[in-house]
Amino acid sequence: MEETIEELKLKFIEIKKRNWIEGTSHGKGNVGITFENLIGKERENLPIADYNGIEIKTSLKYIKYYSRANVTLFSATFDGPYIYGSQYLKTQYGWYDKILPKYKVFYATISANKLTRVNNHYFMKLEINYFYQKIYLVILNQHYQLIEKCCFWNFKTLKEKLDAKIKYLAFIEAEKKKEKNIVYFRYTNINFYKIKDFSTFLSLIEKGEIKIAFNIGIYRNGKKIGQTYDHGTNFEIRKENISMLYQHL
Repeated sequence: MEETIEELKLKFIEIKKRNWIEGTSHGKGNVGITFENLIGKERENLPIADYNGIEIKTSLKYIKYYSRANVTLFSATFDGPYIYGSQYLKTQYGWYDKILPKYKVFYATISANKLTRVNNHYFMKLEINYFYQKIYLVILNQHYQLIEKCCFWNFKTLKEKLDAKIKYLAFIEAEKKKEKNIVYFRYTNINFYKIKDFSTFLSLIEKGEIKIAFNIGIYRNGKKIGQTYDHGTNFEIRKENISMLYQHL
């Protein structure tokens, strides 16, 4: 891994020397996609790290609007009991979209250290069960009575995700400017990290430092209008808390 880190570091240095570089995509993910294109990586959604075992995360400096407060570690759908667990949540606990009110959506960020109100009718939280080695989604009604505790992730699944996707992390900082409607990026800094261990990951979930975000909406126009899009069931941590999960290399 040391050779791979050195290789990526050298590529970053060459990119940094180029100063301002025109973006190759659009939207919030432009800064990361542009960097990946510069190192020869094609865009993909595989459950493995971006660059020979190193997951690449990019962050814009100084611009709060474009700089996400949370870092998505990985996505993981439920292991059970439903085949399409996120669709179940949308159907059972979602609400009707404001623009297309005949279709349901479901957006929520859930943690283990507190209850989160969802759809004004429910409370949800995460519960770690070390005996069964599962993380459960616990759902209560507005009177704090248990409705169900069925949907779960297995420890084994999550550990495999960590090992395959985010064991090593390259965190890149960049700046952005716009001239004549063209977006440019300047990549300024890179840091490398290695995850501490799986027990630390579980502990951070238990403390509410790592949360799980659901983002299940619908297409509001075009050929797919009314169809569901699922932007993943994402395990997230705040940028400033990266050192809780990782050790700096």
